[in-house]
This record gives sequence, C-alpha cells and structure tokens, in this order.
Amino acid sequence: MRVRNFFTIFVTIILTIICLYYITSSSVDSIKNNKKTLNLGLDLKGGISMILDISEKDLLKKFSDNSQNFIFLKALENTDKKKKENPNTDYLSYFINSFNQEVKNKKLNISLSSSNLFGNKSNNESIDSNSSDSEVKKFLKKKIESSIISIQNILRSRIDRFGIIQPNIQRIKNSNRILIELSGIQNVDRIKNILEKKAELHFFETFNVQEVIPYFNTINKFYQKHYKIKKSFIDILNIPLIKSSNTVGLVHMKYKKIISDFLNSTEAMNYLPYHLHNTKFLWGYKNSNNFLQLFAIKISDEKTSHFLNGNMITDAYKTFGPLNEIYINIKMNQEGTKKWKIFTEKNIGKNIAIVLDDLVYAVPVVKSVIPNGMSQIYGHFSIQESNDLINVLNTGELPTSVKIIQTNIIGSYLGKESIRKGIISFLIALFFVFIWMFFYYSIPGLYANIILFFNIIFVFGILISMNAVLTFPGIAGIILTLAMSMDANIIIYEKIKENIKNKIHLSTSINNSYTLQGALSSIIDGQITTLLCGIILFYFGIGPIRGFATTLIIGIIISMFTSICLGRLFLEWHFRKYKKIYFKTFFLNKIQNMQYDFLSKRKWVYMISSIFIIVSILSFFLKGFNLGLDFVGGRSYIILFDRKVVPEKISEILSKTFMENGKPTFPRVQTFGDKNQLKIVTKYKIREENNQVDEVILKKIFIALKAFFPINFDNFKKIKKNKSLGILSVEKIGPTVVIDMIYKACISIAISLVGIFIYIFIRFKKWQFGLGAIISLIHDSIIVLGIFSFLHKKFPILEIDQTFIAALLTIIGYSINDTVIVYDKIRKISKKTSFLMKEIINKGIYSSLSRTINTSFITLLVVLIIFLFGGKVLHSFMLALFIGISVGTYSSIFIAPSIVYDCCKKI
Repeated sequence: MRVRNFFTIFVTIILTIICLYYITSSSVDSIKNNKKTLNLGLDLKGGISMILDISEKDLLKKFSDNSQNFIFLKALENTDKKKKENPNTDYLSYFINSFNQEVKNKKLNISLSSSNLFGNKSNNESIDSNSSDSEVKKFLKKKIESSIISIQNILRSRIDRFGIIQPNIQRIKNSNRILIELSGIQNVDRIKNILEKKAELHFFETFNVQEVIPYFNTINKFYQKHYKIKKSFIDILNIPLIKSSNTVGLVHMKYKKIISDFLNSTEAMNYLPYHLHNTKFLWGYKNSNNFLQLFAIKISDEKTSHFLNGNMITDAYKTFGPLNEIYINIKMNQEGTKKWKIFTEKNIGKNIAIVLDDLVYAVPVVKSVIPNGMSQIYGHFSIQESNDLINVLNTGELPTSVKIIQTNIIGSYLGKESIRKGIISFLIALFFVFIWMFFYYSIPGLYANIILFFNIIFVFGILISMNAVLTFPGIAGIILTLAMSMDANIIIYEKIKENIKNKIHLSTSINNSYTLQGALSSIIDGQITTLLCGIILFYFGIGPIRGFATTLIIGIIISMFTSICLGRLFLEWHFRKYKKIYFKTFFLNKIQNMQYDFLSKRKWVYMISSIFIIVSILSFFLKGFNLGLDFVGGRSYIILFDRKVVPEKISEILSKTFMENGKPTFPRVQTFGDKNQLKIVTKYKIREENNQVDEVILKKIFIALKAFFPINFDNFKKIKKNKSLGILSVEKIGPTVVIDMIYKACISIAISLVGIFIYIFIRFKKWQFGLGAIISLIHDSIIVLGIFSFLHKKFPILEIDQTFIAALLTIIGYSINDTVIVYDKIRKISKKTSFLMKEIINKGIYSSLSRTINTSFITLLVVLIIFLFGGKVLHSFMLALFIGISVGTYSSIFIAPSIVYDCCKKI
C-alpha cells in the first residue's frame, strides 16, 4: 500500500508541476514564438489562407507530350496573356479558340487531334485523327479535372504529414485554383516550399568546371558588352572559390536572376560548343551564407531511359551516418529500379546529379551498378529539411506545377464572441457539476471534483507539451473524457455504497471497490473499449477525426490514472484521518432494489426503435440532410468595410437576409487580413448556378449591410485594383469534406466497430455481447442522423458539418462506455448466481441503473448549459450531443442487453 501511495503521489506531483509549467508559460511562450504552446485550430483561432494556382498551361503541354508545334505554343502564349488580363477566363476554351484562329490565319491543315498534339500515343485510346474539337475539349477537360483532384489529394497528404490538424482545403469552383487554410503556421516560407514542390525527380550526368570554363570565357565578353554591371561574368561565378570540380559556379543570391536570365538567353545559348549543346544549368537547392552553387548537367537524347518521377518512389526515409550526418534513402518501384540500374551501369566512376524540381540536391559518384532500386542522397540536410523532403517524395509527384498567388491572415470560424461564450458556459457547467457531486456524494463528491480539476490540468498540460493543435472536435474529445472520468468515480462510489449496504466494513468496502471484482473491471473495460476506438480513429482517420482521437486518447489515459489511483488515495487518506466517510443516500439508490422485468418489454422496445430507424432511413432518402458549408461549399465574398466590424454581428444580420423556406441560413464570417475586412461564405442558393442569383445575393448583402457602405450598389460590387470599400473578390468554393475524406472516415469507424466487437468478445467470452454493442452503436447513430434529417426544415440549426462528425464520434464513445458497464454488471452477477439468463440480465440492468442515470444526468446537464449559454454557433453541436447521449443511455439499458438475451436464448 505504501509503495502504491508513494507512486501515486510522486506521479501526481511530477505531472502537476510539469503541466502547470506548460500551462502558465504557454501565453508567454506564444508571445516569444516559443514552440511549446497550445496551438488552436482554424475554427478556434484562425491562421493563414492561401490560394494556389494550378498551371493549366503545363497540363496541356503534358497531355501533348511536350509538343513543340509553333501554333500550339503560340496559342498557349495568347491564352496566358488573356488570363493575366482577366483571371476568370476559361483557359481551355480560350486556348482552343486561339489555336483554331492561328490555324486559320496561317492557312494550315492541322487540328488538335493531330499525332504531334493531343492525338499522340499517350492519348490514342481516347483521341484519334478524326476526333472533333468538341471531343478533344471534352477529353482535355476530363483530364484537367482529374489532375486537379489528384493535386488536391497530394497537397492534403503533404499537409497531414507536416502535422497540421484539420486543414481546410477547398476547390474554387469552375477554376484551376485551390483554397488552403492552415492553423498554427509559424514558418510560412517552409509550408510554401512544401506545397509548391512538384516532386519531379531526375538523375543526370554532369560536366565539370574544366569542361565549361572555355565557354564561360567566350560569353564573358558578350556579357560585359550587354550588361551594365561592374563585375564580369567570370567574377560573379567566383570560380577560384569552388571546392568541387562538379560545381561550375558559386553565385551570390543577388546575382541569381541575372545569371539565370543570361545563361538561358538565346544569345548565350548560340555560343554553346557542340560538346555542350545539350547542357542545362541548374542551381543547388541550398543557400549557404547567401551563395548558391551552379551546376552544368547533360540532357541527352536518351533522357527517358533515366527519367524518374515522384510516382516511381515507393518509400523515402532518413538514416544517420557515423558522424550523425543525415542521409535520405529512396526506394523505387519496378520501373524505377530498371531505369536506375541502366543509368548506374552507364555511369560507373562518374558523378551524377540528383535533381528534384530543377534543383540539384547531391552530386555523388556512382561506385557500382545498383540493381535493387535503392539510392541515397546526402546534402548536409538539417532535420527539418530532411523531413520536408521525405514528405514531398513520399506523397508523390504533382501532375503539374502549382504556385501560391495569394496569402492572407484569417480569423477563427467561431469568432471571439462565440469562443468567449463557450468558455463561460463551460465554466458554468463545471460549477453545477461540482455542486451536484458534492450534494449527491458529500465529501467523496468533493474529492471527485478535485480529481476532475486535476484531469483538466493534466490534459491541457500534456497537449501543450506535445505542441498539439486544439480544434473543436478536440474539445469534444475532452468533454467526453471528462464525462468518463466523472463516471469512473460514480461507479466506484456506487460500489462502495453497495458494499456498505451489505454490512461490509468501510475500509474493506473501499479496498474491494478498487479491485477487478469490485468496480475496476467496469471502468477498465469501458475506458479501454473507448481508448481502442480512439487509437483506430487516430491511425486511420484524417482531419477532425484525428483531432478528436488525439484528445480522447490522452484524456482516457489520464482519467484512468486520476480516478483509480488518485481517487483511492483521497478516500484512504480521509478514512485514516477521520475514521469514517459519509455517503448520502437518495432516491436513485432505491432503484438498485427494483425487481423490474426490463426484458419483458423488449418487443415494445424493438418496435419503437424499429419505427425510429425506418422513419430515419426513409427521411435520409426523402428529406435528405441540411448539409453545411463543409459538405456543399458555397459562395465566398471578401468585403472591405468602412470600420472595424464584429464577425458574429455581421453573421446575425445576414442570417435574416439569407432566408430559405422561411428559415435563416447562417453564413460563416471571419476576419480576413485587416479587422475591417471580412470573408463571408454562404451556402444560400448554392445549388442555383447563374449570374442572376449571383446578382441577387450581392444585392442582399449590400442592402443588409448598407450602413457600412456610403456608396452605391454599382461601386460596391465592382471589383477593381486598390479598392477602398466594398467587394474585393467573389468566388465559388467547393466543399471542405471531399469524397476521399468521407470514405476514410467511414473506413476508420468501421474498423473501430470491428475492434470493439473483438475486444468485447475476448473479455465477455460470448460473441452475443459484441453484437449487442455494435447494433446498439449503429442504432444510436441512425436515430441521431434521422432526427437531424427529419426536423432540419423546421429547425435550421440541425446542420451536418464537421462539428456534427465530432458530436457523432463523441456519442459513439459515450454509448459504448455505457453499454460495457451494464455488460460488466451482468457478467459479475452471472458468476455469483445460478439464475436464469433473463433474471441475470434484468438484475444487471437495474443494479447499474443508479450509476447510469447519475452519469447521464451530469453529462446532459453540462451539454444543456453550454447549449443555453454558449451561443448559436454551438447549438447544432450541443443539440446533437444531447440527443445522442439520451438515445445512447436508452440503448445501453434496453437495446444491447435485449439483443444479448435473444441471441443467447437461441443457442
């Protein structure tokens, strides 16, 4: 006992000191830009917004197999000019029209489906010489769309690997642009570098400095004549300072553009001697004291034999050398292995350049033939640089280049006022929980409150120490773990009261309650089942699911320690000092003496649940759902006001304007850059695609917010440069939650259910228990979804968005915990008695009823208070929790045990 108490006190003191240190220093650290802070997600704090432009020009070049047809290149040039003049230009349509116009002007007999254009070997399954322009356009449009979707998925994967929780990645509709919003970014240049890398990998032969010096001396004279710079071309290259013969120049950053432009100029290229005819000059990737290395690489006619791209890489990982230097190891697929073997066989004893996106990363010597598709890069990498490079290589090559064309700071989705109300309502809820626990359990209730307080400190302290990002779904995970922590104490206290009632000495009652035969098995089974669910969701989930799982895992581990170890320490200390502990007795305790036949009503229960499920499923198909912006996208407006504005107030005003079927539609409003500039995203009439609707929405915005705009409507809606008031941009954005995310979410939840079934089967020795639990969870999810579907037209707050996903996961976690605790009671009773199965299950249900009602009451009280005082933004989330916890409590009492009984009865 002394060892156990010493361990508990020691761990509690250490954890408290560490967590309080991180919590108290978090605000100071954030000011100093220290890493150890609790980063808040986009929904709670905001972050940066970037718009990426996907090069349709490069895609068309790729689809034409890099055709050099002068009409094709001229049409691309014309389209680029038009795109610069008007960014909303339909690139593909204008390109085709420009191409046909050029053909007509030159009076040539050539079409888009020609073999040296889009009718090439790569596309011959879809395009032939007889294909019309409309068929080619349809084919190209499909290819461009699939490329953009692929780019979106690759970018999402790179961001996930970077460690950003719950990014917002949306396609701007009818365009080649992607909107990315990220939270907690401290190094914007680093994330830009990761997103813009194409991951096109090449291996090239190189020229040494002796081979190119004669050429440099020749063009040096030409350079001095045409460039008004005091330094000569040779002096800028700093050739005497070069340490490696593979480097042909060492150039200061300020001369980089001048040297690049000069070497790529027609005049300089005309002076290339025959042996350097296929030379390309590339820069090294690393900036060393503001100097960059210049390399000369050979581009031969056989380049396809050694061309490798990111999609040929199956794995990239780092290892450390004897002096702790970092190596990046690359493993290739079958095609890459074959090409790598041919290339290394050809270049034994020679230097080769490893080039990623036209930057030279290393110039190693090929010592022998490499037949296994393995290669290694060493380039004086830092840990961060190696991690970023591995990230890019492992996520594959982008189909085309992307460029970040806009970056802005954005405010939180929820808004400061909503967050403030949420915090206040959470504190009010905690206050009422503290009062109830003290009222219901007296002194033990006070200890339960202290334990809950320690839980909060430990969870937030650990999150800060991990540099985690807290999002709204993460808060849902914290709420669930706090409920489970309080539930664990309630289970223990109810067991102690039961022992006291059976005339067992108080000291023995406390000890017995903290054993597996007492309350411990119920707590462990319930929490481990939920923990298992959290681990699977973290491993397979993405976005909000992973954020939820992170806090759930941390919270459950902490709550198990505090409720089992710290709770026991408090009770034993109190008993040793005062020789007694008083537990109040209330009407709920009388429930344990009930002799009610729950199972006799199971046919009514099945009938009622079946009606709810059938109505829910019918409602899914007939009424659908009120899908939020996360699922349907919307129209985005960036508006400059004449003064500082509060996003929540603007959202409230516009909700009364955006009325559909007599119900308000709340837009998402957040600051965008300056505090007098807002980004407003609304799904109002999102399914109507025409210019008239766009005009109507703009008028509604202008009329509703006219007090902020002392200008007329025409000036308000007109988009021009350096505008001081009104609309700055209008875009249609796609959904945040894409099909790939929904698919992964469903897979992770399905795997979680399988994991829960297996665990319950192992623990309870009967598959019927696992089946009952899974059916109960599915039952709860369908009914919650059904209520949101059936009533969404009457109550617009019943909206399906990412916060609803978090609520649904919370409901699943709560429901499985509830069910397993009832199961544990049934198991214990079955070991002690020889009753019939029906009597055992009935006795198990009503012996756990006091705990079930008490826990549900406390949890529902918290949810209700936050719903009432937390502001409108939290209404949908809290209402989903309230419905789900109510249904979950019902299913754990009536559905799951009934299924166990009926399945066991048939065996």
